[in-house]
Amino acid sequence: MGLERLVRPMLAGFPVGWFAPTYKYLTEVWQTFVRTLRPVTSRVNSTERRIELITGGVAEFWTLDDPDAGRSRKYKRVVVDEAAKAKNLEAAWNGAIRATLTDFKGDADFYSTPKGRNFFWKSFVRGQDENEPEWACWQLPTTSNPYIDPAEVEAARKQLPDRIFRQEYLAEFLDDAGGVFRNVEPSVDKGRTANDPPRPGDSYVVGVDLARVEDFTVIAAIDGNGRQAYHERFNQISWSRQIEAIKSVAARYPGAVVVDSTGVGDPVCEALRRSGVKVVPYHFSNASKEAAVDRLALLLEQDRLRLMDVPAQTNELLAYEYELTPSRNVRMSAPEGMHDDCVMALALAAWGLGRYASVAETPEQAEAREAAEAEARAQAQAEWMSPFNDELFG
Repeated sequence: MGLERLVRPMLAGFPVGWFAPTYKYLTEVWQTFVRTLRPVTSRVNSTERRIELITGGVAEFWTLDDPDAGRSRKYKRVVVDEAAKAKNLEAAWNGAIRATLTDFKGDADFYSTPKGRNFFWKSFVRGQDENEPEWACWQLPTTSNPYIDPAEVEAARKQLPDRIFRQEYLAEFLDDAGGVFRNVEPSVDKGRTANDPPRPGDSYVVGVDLARVEDFTVIAAIDGNGRQAYHERFNQISWSRQIEAIKSVAARYPGAVVVDSTGVGDPVCEALRRSGVKVVPYHFSNASKEAAVDRLALLLEQDRLRLMDVPAQTNELLAYEYELTPSRNVRMSAPEGMHDDCVMALALAAWGLGRYASVAETPEQAEAREAAEAEARAQAQAEWMSPFNDELFG
């Protein structure tokens, strides 16, 4: 497929580029290109890995051991092969490869078997995001290949560990060990993409994470039984329009509105309060952010939330991770270059459950729930900290 994708612009006289993680992944591809293009080749330079065609088209081959691979070149199209295995792909893409496509308004293909939640996964997520119209993604299992015997795939399924089979043959992105949230995908109601109409007599908690330009403002509403009823995500609109949007959601889903009051959020909270909205300001510090995220993680772990099927939200939850800082502290955040707005809106709404939304339970049930939450929180924190304790203390 990569050969087909590059040959066409080459025959039209354009330069193209092929990028692979190491020379090991490049050798067979190089030989295939040389052999296939021989009838229309004018010059081959094996040292520089460069093929020139009689049409003026050129193909250059690079390894991503060097994050500056391809710098200063101009390409109509590039292919990045085994993208999930390229350690320096994000730096190479941002610092060099993307710029090579500017002159010819070129495009790029990323091919790979998944391998964790790295830059290849981030690129895949962009392809699912309606706010990223320049990106698209496809995910196909090995059985979609008509040249591979399905019986061979079935034999592999019986012989391999489930995790390996799902990654290598089903093309699934699997959680990294540093992921904060568990039980995410089982908590998503597949296909439930539309907002629920408000039900008379129900109370809700609306979580609002605010942003203006680069990040997104996200509004999430959860009812007292833990069912997400509403999701909205937008950016690059004025504060007055954002306030009107929040007021509209608060009117439809009665209850408390927990709003990020950090920085510019304080005057927004005040404006909402003056307009009659039941606002609960939540100021994000390291400690308060961790508390909200822990609460959300606990509810997901206990299967007490039912989430809408919103790819941007699901992907943010799956990507949110623990990181060991240089000062040996544990920090929770989205990976570099990704958003956490959906996570924080959900966390604010989840933090308000049981505080501001009525939950149908007896005092005995509430006492048992609180005891179970405390025990589960301690166990979850111990599990989350385990790899870092091992690193810190052996």
